[in-house]
Amino acid sequence: MSEKREPGFDRTLALVLRIGAFAGFFVMVAGVIAAIVVDGTISARLELSGVLIMLFTPLVRVFVAMVLFFRERDWRYGWISAGVLLILLLGSMFGIGER
Repeated sequence: MSEKREPGFDRTLALVLRIGAFAGFFVMVAGVIAAIVVDGTISARLELSGVLIMLFTPLVRVFVAMVLFFRERDWRYGWISAGVLLILLLGSMFGIGER
């Protein structure tokens, strides 16, 4: 890999994080507003959805980084990103670290 990456690389990763953070925040706010206005399970589901969006944002960021590294033909960092993605997925599926 050359010392200078494509400028769109970092902007793309920042955009993924920004979209995930704002989407999770606004969905959680919608859940809080729904709890105030309407009584029911919709508010709890909206709040849970917001939390899940926040949890999946780093996973999506690692996936996007992997794709961008492979697109730039930077095989080393592409495979490192794939390994990190695999660790995150396995940790999520099997609850690694949970007692």
